[in-house]
Amino acid sequence: MSRTTYRGTPKAGLYTRLSVDDGYVDRESNSITSQKQMLTQFAEYHGIEIVETYVDDGWSGTNFERPDFKRMIADIESGKINTVITKDLSRLGRDYLQTGYYTDMYFPSKRVRYIAISDGIDTSTGYNEMAPFKNLFNDFYARDISKKIRSTLTTKARAGIYHSTVPPFGYRKSPADSHMLLRDEETAPIVIKMYELSAAGRGPAAIANYLRAEKIPIPAYWHHVRGERAWQGYKGEGNAANYRWFDTTVRSILQHEVYIGNLVAQRQTHIFKVGKSFVRPREEWVVVEDVFEPIVERELWERVQESFANPTRSRKRTGKASIFSGMVFCDTCNRRISFVPERAEKIYVGSCMEYRKIGRQGCTPHRIYEQDLHDAVLKDIREWAKLALKDEKAVLDKVMEHENKNKTDAGTVIEKKFSLEKRLGEVEKVIAKLYEDYALGKAGADEIDLLLPKYRKEQGELKAQLALFEEENSERRETAQNAEKWVALIRQYNDLQELTAGIIRELITKIYVGDVRKVDGEKVQSIEIHYRFIGSLSDGAGK
Repeated sequence: MSRTTYRGTPKAGLYTRLSVDDGYVDRESNSITSQKQMLTQFAEYHGIEIVETYVDDGWSGTNFERPDFKRMIADIESGKINTVITKDLSRLGRDYLQTGYYTDMYFPSKRVRYIAISDGIDTSTGYNEMAPFKNLFNDFYARDISKKIRSTLTTKARAGIYHSTVPPFGYRKSPADSHMLLRDEETAPIVIKMYELSAAGRGPAAIANYLRAEKIPIPAYWHHVRGERAWQGYKGEGNAANYRWFDTTVRSILQHEVYIGNLVAQRQTHIFKVGKSFVRPREEWVVVEDVFEPIVERELWERVQESFANPTRSRKRTGKASIFSGMVFCDTCNRRISFVPERAEKIYVGSCMEYRKIGRQGCTPHRIYEQDLHDAVLKDIREWAKLALKDEKAVLDKVMEHENKNKTDAGTVIEKKFSLEKRLGEVEKVIAKLYEDYALGKAGADEIDLLLPKYRKEQGELKAQLALFEEENSERRETAQNAEKWVALIRQYNDLQELTAGIIRELITKIYVGDVRKVDGEKVQSIEIHYRFIGSLSDGAGK
């Protein structure tokens, strides 16, 4: 740091900065007020004219895009100031390369005097040998604090503690605890509407268009008017920018787990000093379930996620999309069945994507007319709906029978479980008796070594078998609950006249289509419908 001959009378800019990377121990002494007081007293004592004061509160020392730092540089360029005073080098910056550039190159080239009071640096008096080492130490300190902050935030997230300045759209921070989120009665209904539109078959772009047409304000508007975060684009009430929704915003809301009450953190990683963030792999996220009150029912949320996994594809030229798009698969190769227009775009036909791609070397056509698929699926839904209305128990029994067809009969399970529990009790009594006899001297070590491993092995096998039975019982209970959910859902559609993409996605998870084949001289084609909650109820309905 060479001696600087500055231009004319000293005209000082007092620069102050404070952020979380400055730690908690010395935050009081480093406060903006404390820094201003020190710098002002120093300037007045040395007869230096104070022209301007610059404050970057809440900005990291590794970031040189600070607003008031940039304003200070602009004032140096214009000649408004020729002296810069800070409390210490770390206030100027914590990146030793960038800080060194300003102290060793930029300030001297502009004939600007730089003073760091606590570090004893004043470029008007010559080189300070310790300055490069202080810069390097400040850089290491910033790296260490950055790691500690990330570690602390990860620990808090795993404990279910929300830690973000701005709450997600649809939520507000609790007045009693800023680490908890509460359902926002003003914006939560908007989120629910977006999910309902998505489940009905609308894509993010179509939903964004709907929100714009309805003049529903965007998240940035709500955060701004509530004082949660400033929005530079705000131009007053009623401005068109307040309603300018984009599909990326909609997609982000529709895929966020916070809306089913989960805390999701550490989704991005920040590269130190580079200033860029990158999305982490899903397995590295911190996800804690059931932390907040959910805004969206889990079943609706999962249905929307399925729509993203099987996206609707627009038809060429017409711009329309098949109501079955993303839902129909080849039963041979599991590739998607894609629907394309034929005959002047009035009739649409689906066929296996693998066949379309490489021909019969990959698969067979699995060709099916959209209308035929529509009629078959509609018929199946109506038949089950009518039966559910007429005899709910019969449908429940059918579902349970189908789900448990490869499982042991429930009565036999209970009988076997009782037998296993009885034998386990006997074995554990024998093991206890062996230990007792050994302790009392009634049994020798050789006898224990011979018998104990045998009974220990049987004890482990019995426990493993009981665990399997318990797991099967749990699956039976879950199957019964899902069957009841499905019956309650399907019975609403006994008078259904026309299928829509929304109805299909509400009732069905996927459909498998077989290739056309001849049976007794007649062409038939299997259609296997997998219903929500219960899966397939048959081996494929013939068409």
